[in-house]
Amino acid sequence: MISIVSPVFNSESCLEELVTRIYNSTKKFNKKIEIVLVDDGSEDSRWSKIVKLKKKFNLIKGIKLKKNYGQHVAIYCGIKNTTQDIIIVMDCDLQDDPRHIPEMVQKYLKEKKPVIIHHDYDNFKLKDRITSNIFWYILILISFMKFSPYLGNYLLINKDIKKKYLKFSETTYLYGDLIFQKNKFIYIKKKRLLGIRSNTTYNLLKLLKFAMNLIIRFNIFRKIFRQNKVKKLRIEIEKKI
Repeated sequence: MISIVSPVFNSESCLEELVTRIYNSTKKFNKKIEIVLVDDGSEDSRWSKIVKLKKKFNLIKGIKLKKNYGQHVAIYCGIKNTTQDIIIVMDCDLQDDPRHIPEMVQKYLKEKKPVIIHHDYDNFKLKDRITSNIFWYILILISFMKFSPYLGNYLLINKDIKKKYLKFSETTYLYGDLIFQKNKFIYIKKKRLLGIRSNTTYNLLKLLKFAMNLIIRFNIFRKIFRQNKVKKLRIEIEKKI
């Protein structure tokens, strides 16, 4: 019934808590659930942790990529390898609270539309919130798309949206790609948690690269001049369990 996809990178300390919380919040779905953990070329002992967790929780599916492709390519790979009708994507560091999963599923089953968590960032530093808002509103202006600093990876899609999404030959930002394809989401408002990982895996260089990729990918001029020829997305998988 449900596949839960989480990209993981250098976050070995979060994994068991992530899986345990997902398991506890989805007990009524456990006979029809899989957790797809995509190791995006981690430098820590992430893969060995996934292997150990697989022995404890049989519902885990592990995928190890040959190198670090980036968060959204790892998400793409995870979605591609799901087997269930409903797919939920979430970050691994528990800023996305697994307790919201049942509500997301219920909302989808009632409305038959994709669902996304609309986050409240009151727990975060004012400086970080201001910087984030400025960037996303600039992206809205240059793309004419409904981006928001309050919407991220924590979302639910179905197998039909998955099929359409996998036709992309490139991927930069999951939510951006999905609204580019005219998907309309139902919002559920929740407070975003601080997470349990002490340090972010996005350093300044990665943040700048991500920002530039978004601007290049979604700017309005690209749409006007139909500049859509890109190198085909190729993802090398080293191991699967």
